[in-house]
Amino acid sequence: MIADPYTQPVANSYRGEVFISAGLVSATVVQQLAATKPWVRCLSVMAFIGAASMLLEAFSMFMQGITMDEAVMIRANQGQPVLGALGFNGLAGVYAVFTFLLILLSLKLWKYASNIGVLLHTRSEKDLVAALNRQRSFWKFSGIMVITMLVILLIVTIGLAVMFSNTVASHIRR
Repeated sequence: MIADPYTQPVANSYRGEVFISAGLVSATVVQQLAATKPWVRCLSVMAFIGAASMLLEAFSMFMQGITMDEAVMIRANQGQPVLGALGFNGLAGVYAVFTFLLILLSLKLWKYASNIGVLLHTRSEKDLVAALNRQRSFWKFSGIMVITMLVILLIVTIGLAVMFSNTVASHIRR
């Protein structure tokens, strides 16, 4: 078939392969995502290891809280300040929540790296969209976590400031 000499010419502004009709992604885009895949996978594995470490620490704190109950009562009677069983179990609970959140983040990174792997084989636009959607999901979840942590930190800081000011005010009144 002979090309129509009266059609408008089309420039390739992407400087790579463009397969618009086939729905394939350019080699340059695939190469850039392929270069990030090992780092995404590495961070995911490191986060899983960190989560396992946090889970062990939470278990350790929980066990300390259970076994320290009698020792805490003895020390409390002697006037020594101690954290107590409730404090250790509370910290274990906080660690368990953070472990769960870290596992969710790790899974999001792992799935993103897996989607990049699928894209390397298919070069399909559908798989590129799926990989970018996994990345968006990771950053959205991370952003929500950071905002939530900042709000909690602000509330705790205000609460501690109020407690400290009440303590100082009670000592001044004496």
